[in-house]
Amino acid sequence: MSFVKDLFGKEPPDVRVGDIDNLIATKKEENRYLEYKDPRILGTPEKLSEWVSALLNADGGLVIIGVCEDDPNKKEKVEAKIFPVKKEFVSKEYTKERIELLISSNIRSSSRPVINVYPVRDEADTSKAIYLVEILQGDNPPYQAGDGRYYRRLNATKYPMSHSEIADFFGKRRKPVLSLIFEIIKVNIENSKYLFTLRIFISNTGKAVAKYTRVTASFDNLDIINVPKGAAQRIDDIRGNLPSLQWDYFDNVIHPTGLRTRIWDIELKVKDNNKPFTVSYDIVAEDIDLVIDRYIVGTDTLHKANEMLAKGEKPTFIH
Repeated sequence: MSFVKDLFGKEPPDVRVGDIDNLIATKKEENRYLEYKDPRILGTPEKLSEWVSALLNADGGLVIIGVCEDDPNKKEKVEAKIFPVKKEFVSKEYTKERIELLISSNIRSSSRPVINVYPVRDEADTSKAIYLVEILQGDNPPYQAGDGRYYRRLNATKYPMSHSEIADFFGKRRKPVLSLIFEIIKVNIENSKYLFTLRIFISNTGKAVAKYTRVTASFDNLDIINVPKGAAQRIDDIRGNLPSLQWDYFDNVIHPTGLRTRIWDIELKVKDNNKPFTVSYDIVAEDIDLVIDRYIVGTDTLHKANEMLAKGEKPTFIH
């Protein structure tokens, strides 16, 4: 997302002072994504960090340093409407690099947030500038301001987060997100007997590596004929005597790339053609909620898969 492009309809390097003037002339109101700041806030970087923290802990946004608000005293009111009244160029001593350092050194987190600073220079005197500070939503909240508090954006204002909100954020830190992918790689239909080979992958689409992963799967109305590929431990006795397998991945991790890690190729036979067959599975790993799900299909799926395989296509089902 580009907050600069959303506001001005152009990329950051193409924004001109005239575009800033237009915001003021049209009285573009502050909102949850847009904040105006007098240049003097750079003299109190802790105060600036409160607004940066608030946006990082919400949906991100844009702070324009060099556009003054009509009445800063209204800021604490949630229903307040804040408008720009004038532009004021930032002092020459504050370069792009210095502003970046002031912001980054006053925001505390376990990961570095994405904050881009773009100068909008006066064409008559390029030493003068207004700064667009584009703040992307933080992907590892909460983010702490320079005063030791955590803030969050609400309409055009901010508020210090409560203990419960902070605790909730810490509960949403980067985690792995694991899911299974099923691919039918072979189908044999002969004399009303259905045999097929099911390939099962696991994928991590989260934001952290998955450690100590275990997958268990049970097969209802199916017999396991063979497991030609994959580390398979039979656990029928602890899964209600259903044909069941367990896969442990304790010595390695699954990286959050979204790439597939193959677990098994399983040769299966349908017991009763008139009933659906079910693959029930669960996934456990460090720092994830237990995943429990099942996949229910019938012989019609095998016919369709057989047709796809004949065309050189891969019958893949993401679950």
